[in-house]
Amino acid sequence: MQANKYVPQLTPKEEQEEEDAAYVRALQLTAGTVLAMVLKVALELDLFEVIVTAGPGNAMSPEEIAARLPTQNPRAPIWVDRILRLLAANSIVGCTVESGFDGRLSRKYSMAPISKFFTKSHDSSFASVVLLGTDKVYMDVW
Repeated sequence: MQANKYVPQLTPKEEQEEEDAAYVRALQLTAGTVLAMVLKVALELDLFEVIVTAGPGNAMSPEEIAARLPTQNPRAPIWVDRILRLLAANSIVGCTVESGFDGRLSRKYSMAPISKFFTKSHDSSFASVVLLGTDKVYMDVW
């Protein structure tokens, strides 16, 4: 069988982009449960409920969010920032980075269009679906 000479060949740059995309997708598949479990923690901590209180278009720092949680752990803002950073990397929450007077960077988090589906008050909330799908009993089956 003769090869179709009209099939366009990929340039080295396009081949590298295709290889990079395949690598990223493989990485996503191997770490697939990480996002689900972080989403579960965010729901259990009511992070979406806290962020939505900032109002449309407004953002909150990890310190502001942690201050509204029922904890006295001084490291809570660090953990909140890590959780929300992963969610922001997946466009589940919004994130803006600001530079302070001392040159240090700080992040502020806001609701993204998809965020509303993880609040308890939204009619089409998936919060209970996430909590069910990440429950220990359900996960132990696998």
